[in-house]
Amino acid sequence: MEKKVTNIENGTMARDMKELKDLGKQMEHLRDGLELAEDERIADPIQLDDAEMEKDK
Repeated sequence: MEKKVTNIENGTMARDMKELKDLGKQMEHLRDGLELAEDERIADPIQLDDAEMEKDK
């Protein structure tokens, strides 16, 4: 049985160019690891896929 998808949208994080530009500005202002450490915070952990984890063992 085949499943039909009527309307596939690609890149749904930003709906239009204005929202895309706003997201870009937010990313420019993200703090790096040193800035987070000054506030006694930690950055999000890096997420690795299974192949990369196996390589590191």
